[in-house]
Amino acid sequence: MLIELKDVNKTYFGAQPLHVLKGINLDIDRGEFVSIMGASGSGKSTLLNILGILDNYDSGEYRIDGKLIWDLSEAKAAEYRNKMIGFIFQSYNLIGFKTAVENVELPLFYQGVNRHKRHEMAMEYLDRLGLKDWVGHYPNEMSGGQKQRVAIARALITKPDIILADEPTGALDSKTSVEIMELLKELNERDKLTIIVVTHESGVANYTNKIIHIKDGVIGEIEENRLHDSVTFSSDGALK
Repeated sequence: MLIELKDVNKTYFGAQPLHVLKGINLDIDRGEFVSIMGASGSGKSTLLNILGILDNYDSGEYRIDGKLIWDLSEAKAAEYRNKMIGFIFQSYNLIGFKTAVENVELPLFYQGVNRHKRHEMAMEYLDRLGLKDWVGHYPNEMSGGQKQRVAIARALITKPDIILADEPTGALDSKTSVEIMELLKELNERDKLTIIVVTHESGVANYTNKIIHIKDGVIGEIEENRLHDSVTFSSDGALK
């Protein structure tokens, strides 16, 4: 099992303590394409932050490939994130003063890969994602779909165990959303990548093999999705 959560709890302490995750139990196998679906305030973003080692949890156990992820120093958490997890964000999180190829190279820079090798790899990934002619462009010169493809290339370049996609189509028009979800589906099927998509849209969730519903900090129904092979979009471009 690649990801195991056992009775994971998370409370935010403020003027009024907020118990956000209430005993989460979840297993995700290597090579699965799953979505975590819930309304705003359901706990899905907190769960994503814990899965991505961006936040700690209060009790329970979280393991990646058997490794216990618990109370890590910031340096160790950053090392694990850089080696094991690729992130795709709704807002792309690209660096505005760096070109597409420089943005994609960045994770390899933090891994200590030499300049020539990381440039070669970044060019290869951008070419693979259809951005060969955009490698020298800055984010403000690209469309939303192109920026998200750059972000996907950046997420893939370290060959992580897990891709976490946080509302990856949230800033895109419907037609581009379809293209991005088709791309993620292809990466899962061809490269056997483990991909976890956090979304509130059923049309996005329908691209995945398994839909995990979360409500009020509790995992509800987990459904095996039989629609993912036949997802289409309507005449107005909306995901169905």
